[in-house]
Amino acid sequence: MSKIPSSTSQWVLESSTGSSDLTLKQDIPLPPIGRHDVLVKIHAVALNSRDNQILHNTYLWGSTPGVVPLSDGAGLVIAVGEAVTRFTTGSRVAATFHRGWLSGKLSSIAQVSQIGAHSDGLLRQYIVFHEDELVAIPSNCSFVQASTLPCAALTAWNALFCGSVSLKPGDVVLAQGSGGVSLFTIQFSKAAGATVIATTGQLGGERERYLRQLGATTVLSYKDADWGKKVKAATGGRGVDFIVEVSGAADQCAAALRLGGQIAVVGGVGGPGGSVFDMRNILGELRRVVVGSREQFEDMNRAIEANDIQPVIDETVWAFEQAKEAFEYAQSGKTMGKVVIRLEDYERH
Repeated sequence: MSKIPSSTSQWVLESSTGSSDLTLKQDIPLPPIGRHDVLVKIHAVALNSRDNQILHNTYLWGSTPGVVPLSDGAGLVIAVGEAVTRFTTGSRVAATFHRGWLSGKLSSIAQVSQIGAHSDGLLRQYIVFHEDELVAIPSNCSFVQASTLPCAALTAWNALFCGSVSLKPGDVVLAQGSGGVSLFTIQFSKAAGATVIATTGQLGGERERYLRQLGATTVLSYKDADWGKKVKAATGGRGVDFIVEVSGAADQCAAALRLGGQIAVVGGVGGPGGSVFDMRNILGELRRVVVGSREQFEDMNRAIEANDIQPVIDETVWAFEQAKEAFEYAQSGKTMGKVVIRLEDYERH
């Protein structure tokens, strides 16, 4: 690109009652590129369940009217500030979910720095980032694939490898359903040499076949009233070592967990009211997971490269102009893999 753009097109969420509140705005001025800033041309963005919660005003931490939505995306650095050391023009990058969480434990300041809710997200052509807010994407991933990593993938990685105990070969992991976090949970677990038990609402159908293809050795129905006990039975009565809890099924998780196992509670499970765990029923560790730090993101990306992990993308990839349709499709229950919007070829008409 010979000329550095001075403005961008972007989608804005005017309020929180549904996709009709999304408005495409043109010619929004870009801020100047500071000494430690980089200008990124966004090539692809991905949707998470969080984004639809924001769209419908059910997100646990709320959102600000007029925000640019979406936390997940990847793109190409097209200009850098004079003091930038982490990237150069042509670097392939992804944004971090928490702008202020570089390493260590999550702080209250870092928690409110998450993008796409109270500060502008990635559903726009061009963005000026501070260099510390980005990571290099895995060399084996396209922009479309890499756009899915910042939230769902990193959440799964954190749940499995960043607690008091890390997943190891031979462990048994429970992945719930076929959402983004669960699909990455299966992929990371198999790469680590673990055994995966998955749940789905469609036994004998396409979803079960796909979960097995990804690496689940046992697939059970979460519509069964006693599926937690059946998970435990599938381990010979021992129970699973790790549960990545995304469904709000507290009692079922307690029934499936082994003595000393770990439950990682992800996102706003169980709806706005949350998922209530009775610790008297859990003879293990209960841990809250909120995505992850930049350091964890970089560790994960190295593992994705080393194991050539390919993120699962839904067969329908949407154009930038189709953002409303993409949000509606993501809620349809028809998806298999991450829903992605591609911006690479977008030009204002």
